[in-house]
Amino acid sequence: MRITVIGSLAMDQTAEMDVFPSDGQTVMGNAVRYSPGGKGNNQCVAAARLSGNVEMVGMIGSDANGRELRSLLRAEGIADRFVFSCDLPTGMAQIQVNGSGQNRICVVPSANHAFGFGDLDRADEAIRESGIVLLQMELRNDVTFEAVRRAKKYGKTVIFNPAPASGLPDELYPMIDYLTPNETELSVLTGLPAETPEQIAAAAAVLRKRGTGNVIVTCGARGVYADAENFCGFSEGFRVHAVDTVAAGDCFNGALAAGLSEGMSLADALRFANAAGALSVQRKGAVPSLPNRADVDSFLRAHARVEHI
Repeated sequence: MRITVIGSLAMDQTAEMDVFPSDGQTVMGNAVRYSPGGKGNNQCVAAARLSGNVEMVGMIGSDANGRELRSLLRAEGIADRFVFSCDLPTGMAQIQVNGSGQNRICVVPSANHAFGFGDLDRADEAIRESGIVLLQMELRNDVTFEAVRRAKKYGKTVIFNPAPASGLPDELYPMIDYLTPNETELSVLTGLPAETPEQIAAAAAVLRKRGTGNVIVTCGARGVYADAENFCGFSEGFRVHAVDTVAAGDCFNGALAAGLSEGMSLADALRFANAAGALSVQRKGAVPSLPNRADVDSFLRAHARVEHI
């Protein structure tokens, strides 16, 4: 089953430091690196490395960064016929990572926000030919929402990662088969606190009541909470030493799409995606941290006793 990812492509500039600066403070960094990123691109590469049958839809600039991103897609075996180019610079993400692996990110959309309704029309074939459509929120919201509507009109399975956090139109929720916020995004969507397990469960139930098929809340080291059609509960995460959490959520979403595309049960797909995310946080960078299928399968065999839903 083909996975089509509609979303952003960007070049990441990552600065490593022991502690984040406070307002008005300057701290000394330890290193800086540049690597391909963007939520859409990250999720697409993650799915491709784990499943293989993936297409990317988006916009890059006609610049060196854009050329590097297109080369990456082709090297990963990802179809790029509907990755368009424009005169704006390719998107950029400025990322800070502290000594415990936590991150702060500022995204500059640039070319990503040049992707419009006409481009979505041109990419209509990709949506119609896919089985799963995976989306995030780094393109223009109005275009992203229309892509959800179109995917649902064609009867596709829609996985929607509401990041960066923003409100959604009420009419969109019933069109989403899998909504995958983290705790912060869950709180933004519902206006409710989402810190304790009880709060997460209550907030997820609100989204289900709005018509969402399955709500999958990523909770970092705690794993994920699922309010799904057949069950509710936590799928426990794997205990690993995190060095960089950049793209961990993107890795999870790409892996979830890959698992579902292969016909895994939701319980098995969540465990599979948890394992991929656990591997990604042990490596630095966005795309460089994304594991391949052999890595994930080996990790799961080594952690066969970990409980899951």
